[in-house]
Formats: sequence, structure tokens, C-alpha cells
Amino acid sequence: MSAGLPTPPLALRNVRHGGSKTFAAIGGVAFAITMVLLQLGFYHAVEITATHIYEQIDFDVVLLAATYDQFFAPGEFPKERLRQARSLERVASASPLYATFNLWRCPPYPLDESEAMSDDDPPEPGPLRRWLLGDRLPRPLKRRELLVLGIALDSNPFTGPVRRAIEEARPRLQIPRNVLLDELSNLDFGWPMVGRFDGWEMGRTSVRVVGGFPMLRGFAADGIAICDDANFARLCERPSTEVVQFGFLKLRNSETAVVEAACRELRATLPPDVVPRSRDEILRRESEHWVGQTATGKLFAFGVLIATIVASVVIYQVLSNDVRDHLAEYATLKAMGHSNAYLSRVVIEQAMIYAGVAYLVAVVLGFVLYRATEALAGIPMRLTPGILGLSLLIASVIGLVSAIFTVEKVWRADPANLF
Repeated sequence: MSAGLPTPPLALRNVRHGGSKTFAAIGGVAFAITMVLLQLGFYHAVEITATHIYEQIDFDVVLLAATYDQFFAPGEFPKERLRQARSLERVASASPLYATFNLWRCPPYPLDESEAMSDDDPPEPGPLRRWLLGDRLPRPLKRRELLVLGIALDSNPFTGPVRRAIEEARPRLQIPRNVLLDELSNLDFGWPMVGRFDGWEMGRTSVRVVGGFPMLRGFAADGIAICDDANFARLCERPSTEVVQFGFLKLRNSETAVVEAACRELRATLPPDVVPRSRDEILRRESEHWVGQTATGKLFAFGVLIATIVASVVIYQVLSNDVRDHLAEYATLKAMGHSNAYLSRVVIEQAMIYAGVAYLVAVVLGFVLYRATEALAGIPMRLTPGILGLSLLIASVIGLVSAIFTVEKVWRADPANLF
């Protein structure tokens, strides 16, 4: 090597001269770290979707049924409780929200598809074909459950883009059997077919889709429709609008102390069939339910653990094989006077190089897979700085731990075996 150019560290030279073994090692580790990234993404998606509907609503306190479990199993209580709450001095407004699941008649693609075709007639397309075809994916006429939300149009509780979409369609929503459809719902529900399909049905009643709104779908609801309270009762076969699932209250002052005092006053004033929760409290409880108590959150948390273990095993196997292949060289270095500490540092540096390069490859793969997963499943996959940082930390830790378990083989290298 020419003068002036420093000699690369031994660990780097081991990696550079590994040839196909190095590429195989980095590929294996990158695959394992990509799995870690995906599981972290899924776990974060559960956190996002746990409260995504509540996040679209403007409220300080929510009234819930005493039997409330989570948003998609809310129970119900008399609408009279909202009128009672509105009579309190602290309460500025009270908005009901009706919610239930109902069957939706999903249009076929192409539109001239036979109505007699059943869901299991066509073969299930693979994920790549689903991604490439998008809304042009062939699918039969079918019925699927979607979440139906009903509101009183004169007290629209939503905020942001959803509120604007409702207000723009307000005159049309007052007409019987008119609904809005979530633009981000699963393709099966047919948002791309609005204006070209006229066979919409909810339950046993024909409906008209008169517009859309943007709302993330989650793990519990793959599609959402919004209508006014009268249409909700009609389409979901409810006897009246006097029984509600949620009551959203806006206070005259939204400071934390005032909200807490209002909750105490509501508990003392209202009958025990309804429970008031502050915005912060219900968001926290909903997140804890979906992330910590449901199988969905636990599954992805367990997936992170399994992917981490797999990555650790891969790096350990790579290092272990490399040390075995170069055991004579390590023994020679010992004979030349190098200590176990120096050789251990070489192994650790090599492990960190594998983990670092594999991490960069995994980030690129992860970005592609995040976009593909979001396009195919509609799950909000966000490659956030937090996920990138945590996955880098995991990659570093598994590299370090794997190296620690490997250095014992280097310590056993005996110069006497060279002769």
C-alpha cells in the first residue's frame, strides 16, 4: 500500500475480503433488520389507528355508556343525557354521534361483472398483482361490513377535512338514503366507482353515495360511511334517534383544571348509565386498549421481539463461521503478541460493520415495503425518526451481543495448534 494511505482496520479488511460470504451475511442480517422495521411499523400503525376517529372530533369531554369497552363496542345511552349535560353552565355544546356496523353492497370490477359471482369464484390475487393493479383489480360483487357513523347536521362534531366534506354535502345529506363514503376505505367498498355505479346498498336499503371524506381506516374498520341521524336510524333499522353511542361536549373553557372539574360535576349530575371522560383520558384509554390489551397490539410487539432474536442469531452465525474459518489467523496474531482484548475488539468491530451496512440496506427495503403495505392494506405505515432510531439501536445491540457471544471462540485460539 502506498505511503500516506492508512491501513484499513483488520475488521474492515475481513469484511472486504469475505467475497460472497460477506454479501450473504449482510443480506441475511438486512432481511432480519427489515423484519424488525416492519414489525415496528405495524406496531406504530396500531398506535395511530387506536385513536384516529377520536382525533377527527372536536371535544373536551365525551359521554360514554357505562358498558363502554372501546370505540367499536361503545354501548348506548339515552340522548336525554346530552340535554342534561348541556344545561350545565360549563358546557357550551353537546353533539351526539351514532355508530354501528352494517353490511355494504360493494361494486364489482369491471362493472359488467356477473352479480351471480360469489366471493370465492376468482382466485385470490397475490400482493404484487394487487399493488400493481390498484383500483383496477378484478373483484366480484360482494357484501362487506363497514362502520356507519351518524351525526346531527346542526351539531357536526368533526373537525378538519372531514368536517369540511360534511358541510359541503350538508344539503344532500338531508335527503333520505344519501351517505358519504370514506375515500381511504378498502377498494372493495368502491370509492373509485362513485359516479359510475348506482347499485349501492346499506343493509337491505338502496343508498346514494353523494360525496366522500378522508379518514384513515384501521384494524377494526376497513371502511366508513357517514350520514345524518335520521338516515342512520332508517338505514340501520333503529326505532328512533333518541338512543346514542357517544356524546361529545365542548366546554366554555378547555383548560385542564376546568375539564377535570366538569367531569366531576357531570358524574355527580348525570345518572350512572353514562360516564364522562376527558379528551386526554379517552385517548389514553383507547391507546392502552388497542396497543396493550388486544391481540393486534400484542402480536406486533411479539413480532418485534421475534425479529430481533432472528437478527441476533443471523449475526451470531455469520461471526461464528467467520471466526472458525480464520481461526488459524487469529492464533497467528496471538503468537505475534496481540492480546485477547485486541482480537475481541476486531470481532466486535466486524459485527458492528455487518449491522451498520445491513441497517442501511434494511432502511431502503423498509421504505419500499412501507409504501407497498400502505397501498395494499391501507394501514398507515410511517417510517418515523423514532422508528429509524429504535431500529438502529436494536441493530447495534444485536450486533454487540452477538459479538460478545462469539469472542469466546477467539479466546480459545491456541498458537500451539499452528505447529
